[in-house]
Amino acid sequence: MPTPNDFQLQAQIAAAFGALFDYVLAIEQGADEAGAPVFSYLLTPKQKDSIDRICFSHGWPQINCLGILIDIDVIRHPLATRRAKNNITDDEIREIITRAFSPNSLIRANRDRGQQALILNNQRKVKIGGTAWYAVSVLQIRKDGPRTYLAPITCYHANEAKIRAIVR
Repeated sequence: MPTPNDFQLQAQIAAAFGALFDYVLAIEQGADEAGAPVFSYLLTPKQKDSIDRICFSHGWPQINCLGILIDIDVIRHPLATRRAKNNITDDEIREIITRAFSPNSLIRANRDRGQQALILNNQRKVKIGGTAWYAVSVLQIRKDGPRTYLAPITCYHANEAKIRAIVR
């Protein structure tokens, strides 16, 4: 079986996020949460290497789980906060979340926080209200017994100045 290219991977990721996003919208209309889909975003070897270097340099535990669980809460939080704070459309929020999780995303430490937070920052911009932004996902290192993994906290859009401040 041939290995998918970056375009195919991004299309598969977008389809998975799209299905989950649609389900969260259906839950808002009364659908049952019990049948909600879940999936794992698998880190690329380059992303895992970046995380290892960041964890080592900050004295944080090394992750040993390459999958990031994507469930309805990964959609719900940014959906609620972006609607309230930024008054942007659901389709724009869907695009932010989908673009943040990309095989081309870079991993960086969130220097604005004293916590174990990492950023997936896609280099491809997303248009929100006619302005180009970067899609960002905040992840936190968590430990559960022998398992050390990344858990999504939120997604948002950021301008270039904010990205430079985070990654410098």
